[in-house]
Amino acid sequence: MMRRQITIALLALGTVAGFASGFSSLRCRAEARRDAFQRHVASICVDAAREAERSWPRSAPRAAHAPAAADPDTGAGP
Repeated sequence: MMRRQITIALLALGTVAGFASGFSSLRCRAEARRDAFQRHVASICVDAAREAERSWPRSAPRAAHAPAAADPDTGAGP
């Protein structure tokens, strides 16, 4: 009878330890996956910007930005 209780206790302890280890591993890998995804998105954005810069016609002048308008609430200009 005592041997059965020890076996059950050890199996329960192993189950709890296994779940704790699994959740810890998932958390660690989630941070690594998030970092890898952010690096991936950043590289895509940089590649898109470089491609847009290359495809922009060199002979056509770029449009100048319009001057900022006065703030309608305060009337203050730029």
